[in-house]
Parts: sequence; structure tokens; C-alpha cells
Amino acid sequence: MSVTDEAILRIKELIMSGELRPGDRLPREKEFAGQLGLSRNSLREAIRALSLIRVLDVRHGDGTYVASLRPETLLESLSFAAEVAQDEAIAEQFEVRRLLEPAATALAATRISDEQLAELVSCIDRMERADTPEDLVRDDIDFHDTIVAAAGNQTLASL
Repeated sequence: MSVTDEAILRIKELIMSGELRPGDRLPREKEFAGQLGLSRNSLREAIRALSLIRVLDVRHGDGTYVASLRPETLLESLSFAAEVAQDEAIAEQFEVRRLLEPAATALAATRISDEQLAELVSCIDRMERADTPEDLVRDDIDFHDTIVAAAGNQTLASL
């Protein structure tokens, strides 16, 4: 694991543990690097990477803050990253998903059970309250899996 990856992991752990919450200002660079046992360069690279995926918000002249971590913001970043990824397979999977989801949703709208509808509402509630990116991704997957299940098409579900 690179030193920058280690720095990203340490910051992620602070966010996941609740030591850093949305809106919190990170300590000054020199102090934070010392606290994490990292070089300032490694910390800068980690902050740059986390700001690109909208986990951190760098405000020049004011400091670095933990972003809102709103599900829709994080998912936009994930979709963008997949689209520009070097791995064409990931980009193609997202492309297929974008093409098939409207059809799956249309089928689900006509076939959904009361239980499945309640599960979709629950998934949305959980996504809105997600404390970590991992929780958000898990709940988003559950949401989409529920839509596909409600569509009642085994071929679609197998994709």
C-alpha cells in the first residue's frame, strides 16, 4: 500500500469512526500530518484525492472540511469515476446499467408488491442517513436490486 493510500485510509477511518463528521474542519496540515504520522506531501495527496471524490471540501484560504457526504453527491462522483476509468469493462457496465435501469423501473412500476415498495422506501431512507460511503453503496445496491426483483424478469436480474 502506498503512503498516500495509507493517508486516505487513515482519514477514512476518522470519518467512519465519527471523529470527523460532515462540516468538520480538518486540523492544520502540519498538525494533522503529525497526528497521522505522515509526511505533509502524503497528506496533501490524500486530501487532493478525497476532494476529487467529494469526501473533502478544500476551501482555499479557509481550510479543508469534511463534505456533506450526501448520497447523491458521492454517487455522482462514483459514476464520473467509472466513466473516465481506464478499465473499459467498468465503464461499459455503467453504460449497460444506464440503458437498462429505465426499462427495469418501468416494469417494476407495474409489478411491484407492497413489500417491495416498502423496501424501496426503506432503502431511500437508509441512503439519506448513510454515515459512511460503504453504507451508501450497500444501500444503493439494495435499492437497485429491489427494483430489478420487482421487475420480475429473471434475465434482467441475472445481469
